[in-house]
Amino acid sequence: MKIVVLAIGKTDESWVQDGIDKYSKRLKHYVSFEFVIIPDLKNRKNLSEVQQKEQEGKLILKQVHNTDALILLDEKGKDFDSISFSNFLQEKMNSGIKRLLFVIGGPYGFSSEVY
Repeated sequence: MKIVVLAIGKTDESWVQDGIDKYSKRLKHYVSFEFVIIPDLKNRKNLSEVQQKEQEGKLILKQVHNTDALILLDEKGKDFDSISFSNFLQEKMNSGIKRLLFVIGGPYGFSSEVY
């Protein structure tokens, strides 16, 4: 199984990028892993929240394959402690899923098409 983290926009904070790099390197010893950044929208200051979510949603959905297990990371989701998250990942690995796709949305969340 491959684990992919998909994020809208890159960070300006070097310490965040350092953490991404560090944990990406660590994870690759245990599982196929990739961190993918979808660039921020151009002219997003001229777009409404709804327009931003719709355009980001289209970019997200272009990255999703039919066979992916899609996990949206937002305030509506479940909270996991370390053990529960580990069990969740193990269940997904055992289920035969080829790609587990975690998605970090933009500042306004996800469009209804992504949900």
